[in-house]
Amino acid sequence: MKRVHLLFTFLLMMGHLTMISADTYWLDESKKKPCCKGGDKESAAKEFLIKKGTFGENEKVRDLKNSKIYIRDRDNQITEQNITGGTIAFSPIYKGNYHLIFEQKSVRDSVLHVNLSSLRVYNKEGNISKSLLKEIRGKTNDSQYGLEPIAQLPFQIIMERPIRRHHINCCLYSGDIAPFKVYYNGELQKDIPLRVSMESGWNATIQPDQEGVVSFEIPRSTYAATDKDKKRSEKMIVEASYEVNESGTYEGQPYRSVVYGMSMPLSFGASPLEYESKVLGFTTAIGVMLVFSLGLYYNRRKK
Repeated sequence: MKRVHLLFTFLLMMGHLTMISADTYWLDESKKKPCCKGGDKESAAKEFLIKKGTFGENEKVRDLKNSKIYIRDRDNQITEQNITGGTIAFSPIYKGNYHLIFEQKSVRDSVLHVNLSSLRVYNKEGNISKSLLKEIRGKTNDSQYGLEPIAQLPFQIIMERPIRRHHINCCLYSGDIAPFKVYYNGELQKDIPLRVSMESGWNATIQPDQEGVVSFEIPRSTYAATDKDKKRSEKMIVEASYEVNESGTYEGQPYRSVVYGMSMPLSFGASPLEYESKVLGFTTAIGVMLVFSLGLYYNRRKK
């Protein structure tokens, strides 16, 4: 009887985890096909959509009622936009990094759900003459990581500067140590774990350390390189949730508690060290063959 009870408890927990995973909201950029050349690149709008679910099973969220988007630019200025319709779009002016944070509220079963998702976007089509100073300043200050929480958001995941084992600082790669911090009302929370899921199916729950930093080593991508896409990147989602015993009303609907959930989609590639080791091995093999051939040729000439 005890085994049956434990099995039932385990299945219930698995169902709860599946439910959490299926309720995950995450920002994703719409990839537009290039149709033509020329035109004003400065005014090119980027489009985004909201997905709900896992990498394997997800759907586009078309009802964006009671939602808004926060845009954080290179100068750490926050622009707030209400979303109308099912499209999220903005036209970045300068070249460089922008942070988008999606927020949507809804009341279900007397619980206020606040769904959040943060996505870092790099704009490479800005006018270089207008953005050069901001680009240099951003690289100097490393404005990609370790930003202060946005005052408009009560719950937020902040990514700290990664610990790298290579010399490339622009992107994330396998083998990097990715550290995060979770904030509630601007204060660091030291007891909220992170859930990490990847396209390859790798999943983990990471607990924070004594300082409140949640960190993990990005595992090696399991996607094999192809001739058409030799440096394929893999996606992962980092997410956290937090429940507050707080009652009130939203849009005329009463609630007795608030559940915050935030996701942060990220992309990473294969470690540059893999390519360097392959090049070094290939060069070494060629060198050995060359020395052997020269030695053989010298012996024959000597005879």
